[in-house]
Amino acid sequence: MSSLEGLEELVGAWELRSCTTTLPDGTKRYTYGSQPKGVIMYTPDGYMSCHMAGGGEPDPSAPMVVRTGYFGPVVMRPQDKVVEHHVRDSTNDWMLGTVQERGYRVEGDELILSAAMGENQIEVVWSRDWR
Repeated sequence: MSSLEGLEELVGAWELRSCTTTLPDGTKRYTYGSQPKGVIMYTPDGYMSCHMAGGGEPDPSAPMVVRTGYFGPVVMRPQDKVVEHHVRDSTNDWMLGTVQERGYRVEGDELILSAAMGENQIEVVWSRDWR
């Protein structure tokens, strides 16, 4: 793992605002409910930690995810607007030892991470503006 170029844009703690799964037919699901809780943190020396939990009203069309947590080093690919999360440990066994690629963009006080999960598209919105 090498590149930390571009990491400064992500460094800090971000509060979870929403997590949306868009199915191939365009249907949107909110797997962490209407008011999910969580934080993602990036450190200047290239590590990250992510914690997400369901909150608010569950989406009746989707099984609600109760908790997800993982951490590890990051690699930045700013030319592609991708951050790689190299998962050292996780609450989900299937994530252990994987590289989770996330598209990223920063819009004001929001960080939007996106990823393809099979045929579905996931978008997670985080904010520096803590409520």
